[in-house]
Amino acid sequence: MNIKKVFSTKGGRLLVAAVLGAGVLVGVTVAANGAVRPDCKTLSYPLCARSVAAKQVVDNSIPASKLVPADRAAFLKDGNTPDVYGKAGVTTSFAPKAIEKLGGKYFEGFTTIGQFKLPKGTWLVNTSVTFNRTVAGAAGSMPQVGLRIGQAAPSTWGTDVGTVGGVAISPAKGHDLFGSSVKVVTVDAETTVGVYGFGYNHDQSAAGSGEITAAASVVAVKIG
Repeated sequence: MNIKKVFSTKGGRLLVAAVLGAGVLVGVTVAANGAVRPDCKTLSYPLCARSVAAKQVVDNSIPASKLVPADRAAFLKDGNTPDVYGKAGVTTSFAPKAIEKLGGKYFEGFTTIGQFKLPKGTWLVNTSVTFNRTVAGAAGSMPQVGLRIGQAAPSTWGTDVGTVGGVAISPAKGHDLFGSSVKVVTVDAETTVGVYGFGYNHDQSAAGSGEITAAASVVAVKIG
């Protein structure tokens, strides 16, 4: 009986298939364990290193002895530290306030509308503003609200945390103008953000001063 005749039997064919199947499985296992970026994936196979999420781990499936002390802090979540990323960390609003001066130099005329604090971290700051003309006036007035960190007269502009403005409001009494801004800002410690009102005119005059109110709403979302 020769080798060719042995492999021509039904049992022989099944044996060869089983061996080949085992080889395929081994190959897949090696690929999954050895994958590196950009071939590896996060939370799906082939996995990148340290990318397994809690939902992929069966309870009591990892012996404590397998977690070396140096890795435990990185691997285990601290139950006393809640995950706040993607949640609104600061929500505040400011009632309508008249913008006292439009035109001229910004540092000589801005109106302080209010302030709020941002805790340490990276924030997505969403600002919405409603301007309202309380009395009829000249056309061409462009009210503005700016959020600033470290602004100081006469020449320190500070860090821009969002600016809403640049569009003319209707000269008719009772008309509104709406605007919004989105800004990413990082602060190294709890920081005060000032909210300021100002504005300009096409003819560079002081028209509109005291005639337009600004109401602002701010939602800051922690992203880092």
